[in-house]
Amino acid sequence: MSINTSLELFSLTDLFRLIESERKSGRLAIQVSLEEKKASLKKIYYIWFEDGYLVAVSDRLNHKGLISIIEARNWLSPLVTNQLRTLCPVKVPLGTYLQKSQLLTPEQINLIFQMQLHQVYQLFELASGSFRFDEMSELKDRIMTIPWLEMTGNRLRATEVSMYALRLIKKWDVFADKLPAPYLIFKRVLPEYQFKLMPLERQLWQNIDSLNSLNTIARQVNKPIRSIQIAAFRLLAVGLIEEIILPSLTLEAIQPNYSDDLRDLSLQTKQKKFH
Repeated sequence: MSINTSLELFSLTDLFRLIESERKSGRLAIQVSLEEKKASLKKIYYIWFEDGYLVAVSDRLNHKGLISIIEARNWLSPLVTNQLRTLCPVKVPLGTYLQKSQLLTPEQINLIFQMQLHQVYQLFELASGSFRFDEMSELKDRIMTIPWLEMTGNRLRATEVSMYALRLIKKWDVFADKLPAPYLIFKRVLPEYQFKLMPLERQLWQNIDSLNSLNTIARQVNKPIRSIQIAAFRLLAVGLIEEIILPSLTLEAIQPNYSDDLRDLSLQTKQKKFH
């Protein structure tokens, strides 16, 4: 199955959650729009997944992305890097080969993987752009399938990539309309132990009990509602919680502050109209 659409219609958090839940293997190509083009961003990025795990990232299709990182840091001589394409055995990640050959240390390999991940993290801040995801079975007839020369041998679950990326976002104003409304109620879906939660995320997790809205939880833990909304967005993005849809009468019965929450929502709606 191929997915070819825009980031406005299908977010990266939704896509990464789908890739992990269905244990997909394939290549994701993300095209950065002209409006989002910055000095730190390339025009296009390629991200490879295997069984729901991110395994490689590059901004090119010539198998030289990882090698260029090594060359930029002068970790190996040009004489060696020029031969890596032929020296590295087929179906062996280049990072694994370099480590076993003692050409690079485990710390250097881990650093390269973190640098690859950083390329992905910044893509989660894009408000526009397009992407195409092709499953590996659809790539077998093309030049590139598994990019062994772009792989460090490390991997990270797709939803963990999302979580780390969302924690790095500083300007949430761009995503204000995507944050869960303060009056919404949530329930837990997955066990907490699958993720190492930050303090505020853990506080929110512990106070979610299928009865309290985000507004109520914010009052209970004495935190700004904006901070609670952002933490809830992260937990939603990785599938740890989900919204509960209840009739208004039921909400009023189980939650005394529900009327206040609706009043807050009404004020927010009016403010948006005037702005």
